[in-house]
Order: sequence, then C-alpha cells, then structure tokens
Amino acid sequence: MDKYEKLLDLIMEFDDSVRFAAVTDENGEILWNSQRTGLKNIVPINETKQTILRALDAWKENAGVKNNIGSGLYSIASYEKIKRITVPLGNGRLLFCSVNNEALKKSTTGGKKSYGRLADMGKILSIVDFIKSQK
Repeated sequence: MDKYEKLLDLIMEFDDSVRFAAVTDENGEILWNSQRTGLKNIVPINETKQTILRALDAWKENAGVKNNIGSGLYSIASYEKIKRITVPLGNGRLLFCSVNNEALKKSTTGGKKSYGRLADMGKILSIVDFIKSQK
C-alpha cells in the first residue's frame, strides 16, 4: 500500500465527520482519494477540483512570506455544512479534506447561532507526520 493511500485510510478512520479526503500533485491532479461510504457529494467533483487548484495557488502565493512567518501548516475554510482543510505534504503534494461542519446537537441556548464543530487538526497533523516519517 502506498503511503498516501495509508494516509487517507487513517484520516477516514480517525473521525466519522471526514466526508472526503484526497492527495493531489502540484498541478491539482487527484492522485489518491477516499470518500465516506454512503455519503453523496455536497459539492460536485469538478468544483472540488477547482477548489483544490485555488488552494494550491494560495499555498504557492503564501510561500513568499515563509521567511517571515515560517512554513504553512494547514488551512481551514469553514462553511455552514462543511469545512475544507488543506495541508501541504511537501514535494508539491497537498492533502485536501472535506469534513462535516454541522453541529452535533441543535442549539438549546435560545436560538444562538452554531458555528459547527471543531476540526481536530492536532490529530490530522499527527497522522500526516506519521506518514511522512514512513519510508
């Protein structure tokens, strides 16, 4: 099994809220992907590919400030239904995850707005580090 296939398996296994995960190359081509069984895409795959291209462009553009602020670790875009997470993997590769963002329980606090669930970035990054350490 390729290490990136293993990465996707571990990402999908660690949390049921992960809907879709992919590893792309520097041109946005999806090299490996995994989708949660039984779930339909909220966003069509062609739009997901466009999102990946925009994310890659943003990571490339932000590389210019690396000397000032250090290397980028991850990025999260949060929407009502999903969070989109990107993690640079090195060698132009990118991890892209789509995660459910709907709150676990309806708000019982008098109608206050819910901002969704937290993404466990510590766990995701520890999985990425584990896979990167594999030969």
